[in-house]
Amino acid sequence: MLIKNFSGYGRDGGQVWVQRSSHGQHNLFEEHVHDFIELVYVVHGQGRHRINRECFDVKAGDVFMIMPGEMHAFPDAKEYSLELVNCLFQRETIAAFLPAEPGSLLELPYLKPLYRPGERMPRRLSLNSWESGEVLAQLEDMIQECKQSAEGAAVIVRQQLINMLIRLSRWYRRQEAEASFQPVKPLSVGHEILVRQICSHLEQNYYQKITAADLAKQFTISSRHLNRVFRQETGKSITLALQQIRIERARQMLAETNRSVDAIASAVGFNDTSFFSRLFARLVGCSPGGYRKQVKKRRLV
Repeated sequence: MLIKNFSGYGRDGGQVWVQRSSHGQHNLFEEHVHDFIELVYVVHGQGRHRINRECFDVKAGDVFMIMPGEMHAFPDAKEYSLELVNCLFQRETIAAFLPAEPGSLLELPYLKPLYRPGERMPRRLSLNSWESGEVLAQLEDMIQECKQSAEGAAVIVRQQLINMLIRLSRWYRRQEAEASFQPVKPLSVGHEILVRQICSHLEQNYYQKITAADLAKQFTISSRHLNRVFRQETGKSITLALQQIRIERARQMLAETNRSVDAIASAVGFNDTSFFSRLFARLVGCSPGGYRKQVKKRRLV
């Protein structure tokens, strides 16, 4: 089995390494283990993520933590393309920069293992659209710092990682608290497969015009039943799910390209730029132009 060592990434002495990676038919993801902690953020794609003997369904916005010595792979990479951001670090090098007296930090699930060797971080956290955007923007900043290797870059990247682990902890605890007040309904296997297929279709065709009637015809099911099953299994409507995917893609384009807001709105499936801007502001908290300025400002700090 392939064994990866942090020394293969941190050649310049950096204590955190962040990179984008794409996997598909021509770049499979071989099962491996490593001597470092790996944070995997799913930018786009689907399939399964196998960690040791446990399998997880993958969707955009998922954050996985793989601890040293754990085996992991994406066995469906040859069937579904995946775009990931990988953040690699060693427990001891980050723990050295945490407060010696942790206090309430020991209650944070993503920091506790840095203080106590042998503890494990949460396996997976599924982020909402706003949280996903925040994490992706910070990871992009960290990638730029790693590439530029300017003065103080290692300090900035290390601190950004610690900040991210704190925020992930808050979101994880909030989701746990919300789940404790909601009875968990067993998923119907047939419904689960159907919803996965619908989500996959939305992920791959978000830029096209998609209606519930079109989906119902494609999946040979009535529109009413389709909407009911999707909302029952995901807690949201098909329209909202599609809008969230489109806005997430728009955030990536705003952060990574110089395309105009009109061009980006059209590229992600919106014919009306005004509606796109209003929806973006409602889901993200600021206008598309404002979001682009925030990303650029963070990169200049």
